[in-house]
Amino acid sequence: MKKQTVFYGLIGLLTLLCIGLFAYTVDPKLDLNGDNVAYIRLAHALADGQGYSNVSADGTSTPASHFPPGYPAVLSILIRLGLDSLMAFKILNGLFLLLSVLGLFVMTRRLTGQTCLAFSIAVLTMFSPSLLHFAGMAMSEMAYMFATVAALFMLYIYDKKSRTGRTPFYRSPFFYLAILFAAGAYYIRTVGASVLFAVVVFYLFRKEWTAAVSSAVGCVLCLLPWSLRNAAYGIEGRYLGTVMTVNPWRPEEGSISTVGEMVDKMLVNVNDTVVQGFKGLLFPFGDWATTGFSAWFFGLLVVAVVFYGVWSLGSMRWAMAAFLLANIGLFALWHGGNGTRYVTPLIPYLFVFFFVGVWAGIRLIRQRRWRADFKSDSLAGLLPLLLVLPMIKPVQERHAVVKQPYPAAYAHYFHLAQMVQNSVEKGTVVCCRKPEFFVHFAPDIVAVNYAYDLDPAAVVRDLIDKKVDYVVLEQLGYGSTVRYLYPAVRAYPEWFPVVYASPSPETYLLRFERAAARQKLMAPDVE
Repeated sequence: MKKQTVFYGLIGLLTLLCIGLFAYTVDPKLDLNGDNVAYIRLAHALADGQGYSNVSADGTSTPASHFPPGYPAVLSILIRLGLDSLMAFKILNGLFLLLSVLGLFVMTRRLTGQTCLAFSIAVLTMFSPSLLHFAGMAMSEMAYMFATVAALFMLYIYDKKSRTGRTPFYRSPFFYLAILFAAGAYYIRTVGASVLFAVVVFYLFRKEWTAAVSSAVGCVLCLLPWSLRNAAYGIEGRYLGTVMTVNPWRPEEGSISTVGEMVDKMLVNVNDTVVQGFKGLLFPFGDWATTGFSAWFFGLLVVAVVFYGVWSLGSMRWAMAAFLLANIGLFALWHGGNGTRYVTPLIPYLFVFFFVGVWAGIRLIRQRRWRADFKSDSLAGLLPLLLVLPMIKPVQERHAVVKQPYPAAYAHYFHLAQMVQNSVEKGTVVCCRKPEFFVHFAPDIVAVNYAYDLDPAAVVRDLIDKKVDYVVLEQLGYGSTVRYLYPAVRAYPEWFPVVYASPSPETYLLRFERAAARQKLMAPDVE
């Protein structure tokens, strides 16, 4: 059988597998993280010609900056095409997952000369429950992952083409495409700076100095419109402040003030996302709750194999190494408490790096001890497929989760939002946790968050400043409600009469007596 026929057959099998796994695990409901709703609202603003803005029910519009505009822009295209549904957005993410895995399959096959190994890696990647989870929500991870794979794939093609001729870099379309996809990754997620870095490093280690400088200039030019737009609106970047914050969910803990505190934070983050995180993502069927020497040893061993796999990727080793190291550096600098969430777009790369590393290690031992080597397209590359068996259970657990209804606390919260939507005037201001969720179910309401302040009077003054009409006390599981909002309600119960209480677990709608609170806490001339 011809190699090309086998290759296209494997592409077909991977496509069918991805479609099957995605259909089996996709959740038709909203994900409960809240960011997906924010992305959808921003996409609607773009599709409606209102610009990249947060548009409130009272008609006010403020320039958006919390999320980069790339993913909402992608969703807005679907909306303009008439595909304005949550499932359409999720199917698009499933397509991004498929294209990303296929791109890495092709690249791995050509870099290693092992079709069976590349196929095994692609199959295992698709069985990742974390990857399937994020593919089944309207979040930016899959679009970002596709953009990084596309950028690195363009570099690979550039390298391959350069071996057959000496065409100047500026005449290669792949030089420009790599920059555009890398910039696209940055516009989708700011951590895309890692792939911009990888593009420049790729040319540096090829000693193509002019191409390296030109790619760096091209990256800067691509990012310039976003920077100029934010500067024009007086928007300052939030990332430096977040990096220096001890805990963004508890602002009273202040900022990092010493080098030692920063080092401690970085070590904790690297342990959570890399040393412990990589092994948990590669082997989701394992019990990694244990700590101690064995957990550290196995975690470091996995990381070592991952880096050896990067080194074994031939002409792409420096670009891949730069991409991986830049990501690890950003994980270390970011605030903690996120587990492996931000590592999700790296999962396909981790599978490639780890199993190529294992393969390269076995190959090295065979060469040195027995002077033997694997044949091209060795069937031994299918052995990793044995790991599919223990990975079936986590996928089944993911399927069981998506078949469940919303948790009761969220169901009550969403029902309350719909009830408020049908009961009050348009433009009514409601204070609640996760206001983006509330507005999704009550689009005529202006929803705001409460102040993260331990002083109950300060929280109430913030409600007055925001002209809040109603307050929602929920049990969604966020500590901030109990830490900041509830004490304010307890301190001034006369200003928060109960309007509605749901069945257990209780969700309360409280009317805020703003005039009485203002008279007691604020100066007379404060509106």
